[in-house]
Amino acid sequence: MTDAKYVKKAPRQSNLELSRILAMYLIVMHHFSVHGGVPIWSGSAPLSFNFYLDQLLSTGGKIGVNLFVLITGYFLAKKFSKFSSLIYLWIKTFSYVIVFFLLFCALGLHPFNWSSLISCFFPIRNDFYWFVSAYFLLILLSPFITIGIKALGQRKLFTFLLIFGFFWSVIPTLTTKPEYYGSTLFWFVYLFSWGAFLRDYLERKIFSRSMCLSVCGASWGIIAIIIALADWNNRVRTFIGYIDWFTFANLYSVFSLICALSLFVFFKQMQIGYKPWINKFAAAMFGVYLIHENPIVYPWLWSRVFHVPEYLGSSWFILYALAVITIVFFICAILDLIWEKVLQSGYQKYLFPRLQPLDKRVTDFLNAPASQK
Repeated sequence: MTDAKYVKKAPRQSNLELSRILAMYLIVMHHFSVHGGVPIWSGSAPLSFNFYLDQLLSTGGKIGVNLFVLITGYFLAKKFSKFSSLIYLWIKTFSYVIVFFLLFCALGLHPFNWSSLISCFFPIRNDFYWFVSAYFLLILLSPFITIGIKALGQRKLFTFLLIFGFFWSVIPTLTTKPEYYGSTLFWFVYLFSWGAFLRDYLERKIFSRSMCLSVCGASWGIIAIIIALADWNNRVRTFIGYIDWFTFANLYSVFSLICALSLFVFFKQMQIGYKPWINKFAAAMFGVYLIHENPIVYPWLWSRVFHVPEYLGSSWFILYALAVITIVFFICAILDLIWEKVLQSGYQKYLFPRLQPLDKRVTDFLNAPASQK
């Protein structure tokens, strides 16, 4: 019999890692639009084709977030996240917060004060990174969510997904009132549950990739049409009143959800095997978010480096936008790959060996029969 500790773990297939890369690219695209300085939310700003294109660029962000969390649910549906992984997530987030704070203060790009320095030691909070804060809590709760999902079974889980999808997504979208039921953490739990459901469901059900792309395209097309109609309505002041078009493209939107689900299934059905370079690059995606969405970095990045509004009237605005998005995306990924190597060397040498016993205790607790807990 082969000793279990010598059994080599099979490398993760690269299809969903590729979807992780797409998810983060869509998020960077969204931030170009919403942080770039163009008043895309305004119902009175002058309309132009480029203005409309900039609005469309913003629609990918919440699709990307939903897709990213779906992937997390898929991979954690069959295993418990390690406590050491959660600690490392905090360390990595803190490292970027403190490094950029000190660097920007040293360069005179941000004022130094002691309260801001102290706040860097508490990076997991909404006014730093709303996504990271909700994601951290999701990973913390994921073992208990997984236990609950297993107890429900596939049919009951699917019923749960339909019922809560109606209240958390369909009604808020149709009423344009996302605050009715909205909670980022609850929404992430919902997406996590979808990922867990699809892990088993897609083992026995196959969807054509063309159908997945058609569903995604149709759903996104509806968003695009609504934006155009809302832009017209908000300027001619019809009896309908002001339409908040982003309600149809936000995190809880049923259209964003359908886009994310169809993209997830599309990539899951893709057969590309194991590509080390894809997996390596995909591992930097969380770092891409931490760098470019750092609350000190992004005002400087979009306003003082790229001056987006100055190019809004240009005939090649969309090319400029895609070039900027791609440059930011790849530079952040490269920076994270370098920083990850430095951070991991210290973590693996000094901290991880001390966390392994705690990992084992937590895993034993979670795997123990209910009567022993």
